[in-house]
This record gives sequence, C-alpha cells and structure tokens, in this order.
Amino acid sequence: MRPLAYVDPPPRPAFTLPTAPPGKRLISLAINESPFGASPMALAAARNRLETPNRYPDPSSAGLRQAIAEVHGLDPRRLVCGNGSEELLDVIGRMFARPGDEIIMSQSGFFQFALVAARCGASLVRAPEKDFQTDVAAVIASVAESTKLVFLAIPNNPTGLVLGADEVQALHRLLPDRVVLVLDLAYGEYLPEQDLAALIRMAAENDNVIATRTLSKAHGLAALRAGWLLAPEWMIPGLNLLRGVGSVNAVAQAAAEAAVRDLDFVAWSVAQTALQRTVLAAGLTRLGLHFLPGLGNFLLTRFPDGQLDKFLHAAMAEEGIWLRPVGEPGFTGWSRLGIGTPAETDLLLAVLERFLMTGRGRLK
Repeated sequence: MRPLAYVDPPPRPAFTLPTAPPGKRLISLAINESPFGASPMALAAARNRLETPNRYPDPSSAGLRQAIAEVHGLDPRRLVCGNGSEELLDVIGRMFARPGDEIIMSQSGFFQFALVAARCGASLVRAPEKDFQTDVAAVIASVAESTKLVFLAIPNNPTGLVLGADEVQALHRLLPDRVVLVLDLAYGEYLPEQDLAALIRMAAENDNVIATRTLSKAHGLAALRAGWLLAPEWMIPGLNLLRGVGSVNAVAQAAAEAAVRDLDFVAWSVAQTALQRTVLAAGLTRLGLHFLPGLGNFLLTRFPDGQLDKFLHAAMAEEGIWLRPVGEPGFTGWSRLGIGTPAETDLLLAVLERFLMTGRGRLK
C-alpha cells in the first residue's frame, strides 16, 4: 500500500519546450512571452553581475525594491520580491489559507490560482461568469464564512479580458474585511494607465488588498523570474517569512532593477504589443475566426470544431510556430495566439489562411 497523498490536483496538460522542425527556427507564441526582448540596460546589468557568481544575492532585494518604489511612487517597506509573481501567489496562499478554508476565483481565472488552493489544501470555488467575464455579483454570492482569499487577474489569463477598476472597487466594497482580495496584475502594463494606477492605489490604501506584478511580460525578463507585490504593512513580515530565502537570484535582481528604471523601453514594448495585437485581431476577423477582445499580449481564439489540434500540428510542421490548446475548463477548441514581432504575426496569419482555405480546416 502506497503512502496517502493529500493533494489531488486538477487536470493540467503537461508540456515541455518543443524543438523546431529540421531547417526551421522555433517561433514561440504559446506561453505569453514578449517577442521584443529586454532593455539594453537590463542586459548590461545582468552581464555585470555575472562577473561575481560566487556572491549570494541580497535576500531582501533591497536595490530592486528601491527602484520599484521610486518609479511607481511606493513605500519600499511595503514591497516583497519573489521568483516571479507565481511564487508570491503561493506565499499569499500559505499565509492565509489552510484545509477547511476556501479560495474564490472567477470561472475562467488564471490556472495558478487553482494550484495555490491545491498546494495549501484549501477548497477552490469558481464563481460563474457572464460571457467569460468576471461577474462581481457571482463572486460576492460565493463568499462564505470559510472564505479567506479572492483572486482576480486583470487582464485575465487565459481570456485577456479586463474587469474595470470601478467594478473591482465595487467588489472590494462588498467583501468582508476578513477576506483578502489579491489583484494579479501580471499584464498590468497593457492596461490604460489610469486603470492600473487605480488598482495599485487600492493595494496602497486598504488593509486587505494585495497587488502582484511581474517583469516577465512587458519588461521581457521571463527567463530570469522576477516579480513583486505591494501589500499592507502588517502583512509584510509574514510574507517575507514564508517566501524562499534569496529566491530572486542576483542576476535577476540586477537585470530587474535596471529594467524597472528603463521606462522608455517598457513604453516602446507596450506600444509594439498593442500594434501587433491590432494587426492580429484584424487578420483573425478577416479569416472569420472568433476571438476575445483581450488587452494582454495574446488573443484567445476559437477554432472550428475538431480543427485546433490539426492546425497546431500544421503550424509547427510548416513554419515551426509553437502554439498550445488552452487547458482550462470550458475552452475545448481554443488557443491563446501570442503576440509576435511584425514578421511573426504576418507568418502566423499566412499559415492560418492556408490552413483554413485549403480544406485542412473548415470554417462554420
């Protein structure tokens, strides 16, 4: 008889990074990376720190926290850095939830929220949505005495849809003070500036709101895994206690500090993403494919019945374009089409058109 495991994780298709077909380079449009690289300042800082790999990183990420605080007008004492924002979501779960507690997420919310619940043994509650969008009334109706956390991703992953700052504020007003509202702003740079500022103010001004951020998207540092959160002052000691010691490595800290300060690069990256998202949306519309009007660096797109797997195979075989089906419940036949460079966007649309118009795919 084998040992009893207390974790029964929800199903999730496993994947490994693929290799390109012979003679092709891999075009990765599957996992929401930025195709526009990273700040030259960040690359230089990373190379410089690599000169002393024998020295441990600052366990408190003091330089990175100071840079974030200066750029965003925040108190560095209320910031915690982690190995990407996903580590920080786990830390929040460990701080507030145990078996017998409940964590609420929107039905189509970020899959990581479900993993947080599984890892700390809490019960997961998925609040029903309207047209793939978070329903504030449904979230509030899901709150029970055992509710400890409400997770919201804005923009959401995998849908890319945005719950407006005014609706988030309304949700917060209706939540009991004992419930922590976690705003996952991994794609926050792609929001209108006033909306992002309003959401950050919520975390700055309330005792039960946390905002998490990452440098993996618009800043282009996905390989280095650096994220941060803004939390009430009373939470900071506990969050620091529960996170990994030195979990942000020294090279990541150096690159992230420089990337945060390079506002011109981030603005350029965001603008390029918005432009290519518009081009991709126009192409999908022309081809008759349905997609959700997201504001992230991808568009969640539905394929004709039974055609998605065939298209994913064709795209990889013909051009080395890596895409994946969406594994979240309720999205059979959907794929997140990542935003690429102009050349990659054009190539993706050309492959789509060939697939749909030559009999291999069939529009309905």
